[in-house]
Amino acid sequence: MRLSPRAFSIAALAALALPAPGALAQEAGDPAPAPPAPVPAPPAPSAEPVGPPDPSQAPPVKKESKFHRNFFDETDGKLDFSNFLAKGGFFPMPVIITEPAVDGGFGVVAQFITVNKDDPKRTTRRMLGAVKTGNGSYGYGYFQSGSAFDDRVSYKFGVGRGKVTLKAYPDILPSGLEYTNKYDYGALASVRLHLADSRFSLGPLFDFRKLHSRIDLDIEDLPERFSDFERKLKTGALGFGVHFDSRDNAMTPTEGLNIYAEGKFNDGAFGSDRDFQIYDVHGYGFHKLSPEWRLGAKVEVDAIRGHYPVYFASSINLRGIEARRYQGETAVSTELEITRQISPRWALLGFAGLGFTDAGGARIFDDSGAKIAGGGGFRYRIARKLGLDAGIDVAYGPSGAVFYLQFGHAWAFNLD
Repeated sequence: MRLSPRAFSIAALAALALPAPGALAQEAGDPAPAPPAPVPAPPAPSAEPVGPPDPSQAPPVKKESKFHRNFFDETDGKLDFSNFLAKGGFFPMPVIITEPAVDGGFGVVAQFITVNKDDPKRTTRRMLGAVKTGNGSYGYGYFQSGSAFDDRVSYKFGVGRGKVTLKAYPDILPSGLEYTNKYDYGALASVRLHLADSRFSLGPLFDFRKLHSRIDLDIEDLPERFSDFERKLKTGALGFGVHFDSRDNAMTPTEGLNIYAEGKFNDGAFGSDRDFQIYDVHGYGFHKLSPEWRLGAKVEVDAIRGHYPVYFASSINLRGIEARRYQGETAVSTELEITRQISPRWALLGFAGLGFTDAGGARIFDDSGAKIAGGGGFRYRIARKLGLDAGIDVAYGPSGAVFYLQFGHAWAFNLD
């Protein structure tokens, strides 16, 4: 916080000893006193020196520390990372995983954020990190997103390795079947060209993986329809996406739309051991109802077709529902969120969602039926100039309560 100069006033007063008008009473008959001797006038004050003030006599100015400038806002003195992130500096971000499907976990991500000074909505993020979970899952890799050619092209790509242990819930095993996928590599990327109206963009998608899948239980005479859980597999996909994005902020949007449709086609021509297709149609909307209230809504439709690995099946994606808990050939996830801004820094929010899956021709899953989840949370504006919030959500779903740590919007992982 910057210290403003203090103003000083100096009063030069001469203390003169003057007799009070009736200080001494005279007794009757006393001779009149002699007139008092004249009091000499006080000497005139010396003239002030002319010229600039002596710097050595000025009060000391307290300088702000570099730490204070980087992590506290100059307008309100609150904790804020805007100045630090705007410099494109290194941001070590701890990752606390609260997802019950992997028994929680911890990790560290070294994040570098570069903000376009002319258009803060366009940022470049570079992340290098590693995580490990309570059920033995782990992963490490690199991710980058940003823009090029004067923001005419947007891109994302990521590479990594790891091991993921999850449960599938086949129709004949309602208690779940635990399996592990070990990824020798995974590489995903997208490139989008922005049209004359930059809100519209389109471009290719890439998705290549090599993995080993196994069941963590000793099961004899494994049924053929479960054979995907015990094999090596390579997938290779090319695809295409069409996007519309009018959000006011890429990290914590408060106004605008983000809608896209994507299709990825795994084929032997691209090095895939299986021929199957993945289709995603997602829509997210944000609207300010008033300066204090705002509304958010999402609809996600995910579908998979062809000879796909069963653990790639689509799943419900809602706060309060375990990841991959309800799977099928088609999954629909909808959520509504309302936020109350209680101060420039703090906000409270509530949310509720509905999701369901359609098994279709899936070999091992049943229809999920309607699944409902909801909860609430709070946000703190951790970077005012970037419009970035962070906070905690607590959600309740079919399996009980789950809490989430949020950096940016809760839907940020699926937003452009």
